[in-house]
Amino acid sequence: MKPNVDRAEETVDLMAASTAYNANITALNIVKTMTMKALELGK
Repeated sequence: MKPNVDRAEETVDLMAASTAYNANITALNIVKTMTMKALELGK
């Protein structure tokens, strides 16, 4: 009995999810930096 999982497809999906996660972390860090700069300007 073979599992109903395509390893190649799952690997590609995992790589895409990892790339999206890293892009989101980068975006959040940019927003954090912009927010901190805005707070500094408001002083």
